[in-house]
Amino acid sequence: MSSHAVWTGNGHTILYAPYSYENVVGPEHFWNPNAVHAFFARHWSSSIYLALGYVAVINVLQRVMENRKPLSMRTVLLLWNGALAVFSMMGTWRFGLEFFHMLWTRPFTDSVCFSVDPTGPASFWACMFAFSKIAELGDTLFLVLRKRPVIFLHWYHHAVVLVYCWHSAVELTAAGRWFIWMNYFVHSIMYTYYAIVSTGIRLPKRLSMTVTALQTTQMLIGVMISVYVLYLKLNGAVCQQSFDNLAICFAIYASFLILFSKFFNTAYLVKKQQPKPAVKAD
Repeated sequence: MSSHAVWTGNGHTILYAPYSYENVVGPEHFWNPNAVHAFFARHWSSSIYLALGYVAVINVLQRVMENRKPLSMRTVLLLWNGALAVFSMMGTWRFGLEFFHMLWTRPFTDSVCFSVDPTGPASFWACMFAFSKIAELGDTLFLVLRKRPVIFLHWYHHAVVLVYCWHSAVELTAAGRWFIWMNYFVHSIMYTYYAIVSTGIRLPKRLSMTVTALQTTQMLIGVMISVYVLYLKLNGAVCQQSFDNLAICFAIYASFLILFSKFFNTAYLVKKQQPKPAVKAD
């Protein structure tokens, strides 16, 4: 593996691959990496309570809405999905600069073993990614208020991703470089799609199929990277990812791969049987 640098702070040591951005934009100027890292180090477990509270609130709210009419939230949905789409595009661009520099200039192994610079813009977008998982819980709120079905995959995905991202933020997991960029990229497409659909425009089914296919591919890559990092660590490589985090990562991505594959198959591949016409009795 190539050379790396070491950052120490808040009782943690992080191995990272140095990268200097040509310019720093917007909020990247003002963030305090030490304070943000200290926050996650002290409070990452709060994400567990947030996730449990999220599930409880959704269940209660569904009962509240049982005898109420669904809300029409077209304008709010457009603004919500549009904002998340723009945020995801920014993350795709800014985080992607470091991500692709890593892939083009260093061995592949470095991209999964050495983290992003804990004090640089990429780390800012990694932390914003973790915080954004709280905001994305709002997706479920809109489903419930509009009395749309909330499937297991939906709420399970939101809950466990929140916990895993906050856990990973503590050690700034190196393999997270892949997970973060892939998620930013997929979400930039997904939320743009949702924003357009929220206006009432009907888009071809193949577009929603593409979004789900991208999500499923993301999960497959996550499983493959987890297995590869485990192989490296078992063979003596030094990688910026603890065995605990790696185990959680594999379990989550494997479950996502199964669930998204099943959803893709059910939603797009299995032909739904048409109900047989009722036979009129004589």
